Amino acid sequence: MFTKVDAKRYRVAIEREQGPALVPRHAPGYDDLMPHDVAHYLVEESYEIELGVWGQLAAGGGGIFAPAPEDNTLRHQRRAQRIAAVGRADMARSEQLVVLTVATWERSIGRVRQRTLPAPLDVDPDELAAAVRRMTDVADQWRALPHGGFLEFTWPRRLTFDAATSHRGRRNPRRTRTVTRR
Repeated sequence: MFTKVDAKRYRVAIEREQGPALVPRHAPGYDDLMPHDVAHYLVEESYEIELGVWGQLAAGGGGIFAPAPEDNTLRHQRRAQRIAAVGRADMARSEQLVVLTVATWERSIGRVRQRTLPAPLDVDPDELAAAVRRMTDVADQWRALPHGGFLEFTWPRRLTFDAATSHRGRRNPRRTRTVTRR
Protein backbone atom coordinates (compact mmCIF):
# COMPACT_ATOMS: atom_id res chain seq x y z
CA MET A 1 0.00 0.00 0.00
CA PHE A 2 1.42 3.36 -1.08
CA THR A 3 -0.04 6.30 0.88
CA LYS A 4 0.39 9.91 -0.23
CA VAL A 5 1.22 11.53 3.11
CA ASP A 6 1.61 15.13 1.93
CA ALA A 7 3.09 17.13 -0.95
CA LYS A 8 6.59 15.71 -0.42
CA ARG A 9 6.25 12.32 1.27
CA TYR A 10 4.68 8.93 0.83
CA ARG A 11 4.58 5.85 3.04
CA VAL A 12 4.79 2.19 2.11
CA ALA A 13 3.06 -0.51 4.17
CA ILE A 14 3.24 -4.20 3.31
CA GLU A 15 1.02 -7.10 4.29
CA ARG A 16 2.37 -10.46 3.24
CA GLU A 17 1.86 -14.17 3.73
CA GLN A 18 5.55 -15.19 3.99
CA GLY A 19 7.98 -13.86 6.59
CA PRO A 20 7.56 -11.56 9.57
CA ALA A 21 5.45 -8.42 9.50
CA LEU A 22 7.31 -5.39 8.19
CA VAL A 23 7.28 -1.95 9.78
CA PRO A 24 5.69 0.67 7.46
CA ARG A 25 8.17 3.33 6.38
CA HIS A 26 8.36 6.68 4.68
CA ALA A 27 9.93 6.10 1.31
CA PRO A 28 12.53 8.06 -0.64
CA GLY A 29 12.07 9.27 -4.18
CA TYR A 30 8.79 11.17 -3.90
CA ASP A 31 7.44 12.37 -7.22
CA ASP A 32 4.09 14.02 -7.96
CA LEU A 33 3.49 11.54 -10.79
CA MET A 34 5.52 8.41 -10.11
CA PRO A 35 7.18 7.71 -6.74
CA HIS A 36 10.26 5.52 -7.09
CA ASP A 37 8.91 2.52 -5.17
CA VAL A 38 5.69 2.56 -7.20
CA ALA A 39 7.79 2.58 -10.40
CA HIS A 40 9.72 -0.45 -9.11
CA TYR A 41 6.51 -2.30 -8.34
CA LEU A 42 5.02 -1.60 -11.76
CA VAL A 43 8.19 -2.55 -13.63
CA GLU A 44 8.72 -5.78 -11.69
CA GLU A 45 5.09 -6.77 -12.17
CA SER A 46 5.05 -5.82 -15.89
CA TYR A 47 8.27 -7.67 -16.75
CA GLU A 48 7.45 -10.53 -14.35
CA ILE A 49 10.63 -10.21 -12.31
CA GLU A 50 10.28 -12.88 -9.64
CA LEU A 51 12.89 -11.70 -7.14
CA GLY A 52 13.16 -7.96 -7.56
CA VAL A 53 12.36 -5.68 -4.63
CA TRP A 54 8.68 -6.68 -4.41
CA GLY A 55 9.12 -10.36 -5.21
CA GLN A 56 11.71 -10.67 -2.45
CA LEU A 57 9.32 -9.03 0.00
CA ALA A 58 6.50 -11.38 -1.04
CA ALA A 59 8.83 -14.38 -0.60
CA GLY A 60 9.68 -13.38 2.98
CA GLY A 61 12.79 -11.30 2.35
CA GLY A 62 13.40 -7.93 3.89
CA GLY A 63 15.35 -5.70 1.55
CA ILE A 64 15.09 -2.12 2.70
CA PHE A 65 12.19 -2.87 5.04
CA ALA A 66 12.68 -3.93 8.64
CA PRO A 67 10.67 -6.50 10.53
CA ALA A 68 9.26 -5.59 13.90
CA PRO A 69 12.06 -6.14 16.46
CA GLU A 70 10.29 -9.08 18.08
CA ASP A 71 10.00 -10.81 14.69
CA ASN A 72 13.60 -10.26 13.60
CA THR A 73 14.79 -13.78 14.45
CA LEU A 74 17.95 -15.40 13.16
CA ARG A 75 15.81 -17.81 11.13
CA HIS A 76 14.09 -14.92 9.33
CA GLN A 77 17.41 -13.10 8.83
CA ARG A 78 18.94 -16.19 7.20
CA ARG A 79 15.90 -16.66 4.97
CA ALA A 80 16.08 -13.01 3.88
CA GLN A 81 19.81 -13.38 3.13
CA ARG A 82 19.17 -16.49 1.03
CA ILE A 83 16.36 -14.80 -0.89
CA ALA A 84 18.58 -11.77 -1.52
CA ALA A 85 21.40 -13.98 -2.79
CA VAL A 86 19.12 -15.97 -5.09
CA GLY A 87 17.54 -12.73 -6.35
CA ARG A 88 20.73 -10.79 -7.05
CA ALA A 89 20.38 -11.00 -10.86
CA ASP A 90 16.67 -10.12 -10.70
CA MET A 91 17.48 -7.03 -8.60
CA ALA A 92 20.04 -5.87 -11.15
CA ARG A 93 17.58 -6.39 -14.00
CA SER A 94 14.89 -4.57 -12.05
CA GLU A 95 17.10 -1.52 -11.55
CA GLN A 96 18.00 -1.41 -15.25
CA LEU A 97 14.40 -1.80 -16.35
CA VAL A 98 13.18 0.90 -13.97
CA VAL A 99 15.65 3.37 -15.47
CA LEU A 100 14.67 2.43 -19.03
CA THR A 101 10.91 2.28 -18.43
CA VAL A 102 10.68 5.50 -16.41
CA ALA A 103 12.77 7.37 -19.00
CA THR A 104 10.58 6.04 -21.82
CA TRP A 105 7.42 6.92 -19.88
CA GLU A 106 8.70 10.45 -19.10
CA ARG A 107 9.39 11.02 -22.80
CA SER A 108 5.92 9.70 -23.69
CA ILE A 109 4.21 12.28 -21.46
CA GLY A 110 6.50 15.13 -22.55
CA ARG A 111 8.16 15.43 -19.17
CA VAL A 112 11.64 14.85 -20.59
CA ARG A 113 12.51 15.62 -24.16
CA GLN A 114 16.04 14.22 -24.35
CA ARG A 115 16.80 10.85 -25.82
CA THR A 116 17.81 8.05 -23.54
CA LEU A 117 21.04 6.27 -24.30
CA PRO A 118 20.46 2.78 -25.64
CA ALA A 119 20.17 0.36 -22.75
CA PRO A 120 22.22 -2.82 -22.64
CA LEU A 121 18.99 -4.73 -22.22
CA ASP A 122 17.10 -7.10 -24.42
CA VAL A 123 13.61 -5.68 -24.03
CA ASP A 124 10.66 -6.58 -26.19
CA PRO A 125 9.21 -3.29 -27.56
CA ASP A 126 5.65 -4.50 -26.91
CA GLU A 127 6.50 -5.28 -23.27
CA LEU A 128 8.07 -1.84 -22.88
CA ALA A 129 5.01 -0.17 -24.43
CA ALA A 130 2.69 -2.11 -22.10
CA ALA A 131 4.77 -1.14 -19.05
CA VAL A 132 4.68 2.52 -20.11
CA ARG A 133 0.88 2.39 -20.54
CA ARG A 134 0.50 0.85 -17.07
CA MET A 135 2.78 3.54 -15.62
CA THR A 136 0.65 6.25 -17.27
CA ASP A 137 -2.55 4.78 -15.81
CA VAL A 138 -1.10 4.52 -12.30
CA ALA A 139 0.45 8.01 -12.51
CA ASP A 140 -3.02 9.41 -13.25
CA GLN A 141 -4.40 7.59 -10.20
CA TRP A 142 -1.51 8.78 -7.98
CA ARG A 143 -1.88 12.40 -9.11
CA ALA A 144 -5.63 12.32 -8.27
CA LEU A 145 -5.07 11.04 -4.71
CA PRO A 146 -5.71 13.44 -1.85
CA HIS A 147 -3.25 13.56 1.04
CA GLY A 148 -3.93 10.43 3.07
CA GLY A 149 -5.18 8.58 -0.02
CA PHE A 150 -3.51 5.36 -1.11
CA LEU A 151 -2.96 2.92 -3.94
CA GLU A 152 -2.95 -0.76 -3.10
CA PHE A 153 -1.43 -3.53 -5.20
CA THR A 154 -1.30 -7.30 -4.74
CA TRP A 155 1.83 -9.11 -5.87
CA PRO A 156 0.91 -11.90 -8.35
CA ARG A 157 1.07 -15.39 -6.83
CA ARG A 158 2.58 -16.80 -10.01
CA LEU A 159 5.64 -14.61 -9.36
CA THR A 160 6.02 -15.47 -5.69
CA PHE A 161 9.15 -17.47 -4.91
CA ASP A 162 8.58 -20.16 -2.28
CA ALA A 163 11.77 -20.33 -0.24
CA ALA A 164 10.45 -23.26 1.77
CA THR A 165 10.16 -25.59 -1.23
CA SER A 166 12.87 -24.26 -3.53
CA HIS A 167 16.40 -25.61 -3.49
CA ARG A 168 17.82 -22.50 -5.17
CA GLY A 169 20.39 -20.92 -2.90
CA ARG A 170 20.60 -23.86 -0.52
CA ARG A 171 23.65 -25.90 0.23
CA ASN A 172 23.46 -29.35 -1.28
CA PRO A 173 22.02 -31.42 1.58
CA ARG A 174 23.00 -34.71 -0.05
CA ARG A 175 26.66 -33.88 -0.26
CA THR A 176 28.55 -35.27 2.69
CA ARG A 177 31.74 -33.88 4.02
CA THR A 178 34.64 -36.23 4.37
CA VAL A 179 37.00 -35.71 7.20
CA THR A 180 40.46 -37.13 6.83
CA ARG A 181 42.48 -37.82 9.91
CA ARG A 182 46.19 -37.82 9.93
